[in-house]
Amino acid sequence: MLVLIGSYFVSLIPAVIIYLWFRNYMHRHDQAYKLFCRDSLVKGIGSVLLVIVLSASLSLLGNVVLFKERSGLLYAAYRTFIVLALAEETAKFVTFRRLLKKTETSYSALDMIASMTLVGLGFEIIESVVYAVTTNPMQMLVRGITAMHAGYGFVMGYFYARSRLTGNRFYAIIGFVLPAILHGAYDFGLSDAFAATSENYAFLSVNLAILALILLIIMFLFTRKARRNPMYTELIGQGTGKSEE
Repeated sequence: MLVLIGSYFVSLIPAVIIYLWFRNYMHRHDQAYKLFCRDSLVKGIGSVLLVIVLSASLSLLGNVVLFKERSGLLYAAYRTFIVLALAEETAKFVTFRRLLKKTETSYSALDMIASMTLVGLGFEIIESVVYAVTTNPMQMLVRGITAMHAGYGFVMGYFYARSRLTGNRFYAIIGFVLPAILHGAYDFGLSDAFAATSENYAFLSVNLAILALILLIIMFLFTRKARRNPMYTELIGQGTGKSEE
C-alpha cells in the first residue's frame, strides 16, 4: 500500500512542474493570466463529468447496437479509440472552447496553447486517481512521467492556435484528430485483445509513451522560444465573454 501511495504522489510531480511552468514562466507578473491558468486546470478537472457522460453513451451504443459480444479485437478497438480516446479528447476540447468563450481575460495564441495543455493536465490529475486503484505502480509512474494528456493538450492547443492565427480551420481538425488517434493507439496497445495477437504487443504502447515524453520536451522548448515571438504573444482574444469566432 505504501508503495502504491508513494508511486501516486511521485507520478504527480511532472503535473506540478508543467502547471508551474505555464503559470509562472509565461507572464510572471500578470495576475489575470495566472487566474486564467488556474481556471484552465480547474475546468480540466471538471471535464471528467462530460467524459463520463460521453463514454457511457458511446459504450451503450457499442454494446446495444454494434456488438453482440463484448470481446475480440474489433470491440477492443471501438472501446479504446471511441469510448475512451474520442470521448476524452472531445470533452477536453469542448471544455477548452467554453473556457475561451467565457473568460474575461484577454489571451494570445501562446496563452491558448497553455490553456489547452492545462485543461488536459487537469483531466490527467483525476485520471491518475483512477489508475492509482486499478493499475500497478510501474504503469502509474509511466503515465505520470509522460503526462500524455498534457502532451496531447499541447498538440491540440498548438494546432487550434494555428487555426486562429491563419484562419485555416484544417489546423483545428488536425489538432483534434491527431491526439485522438495517438491516445486511442496507446490504449489499444495495452488492451488484452491486442496483447493476445502478438508476443510483442507492448511495442506500440512503449513507442507511444516515448513519443508522449518527446512531446513534453518539444512543449517546453517551443513555449520558451514562442514567448519571444510576437506572433504568439500578441492578443487575439479580447476576453469579452462573447464567442471567439
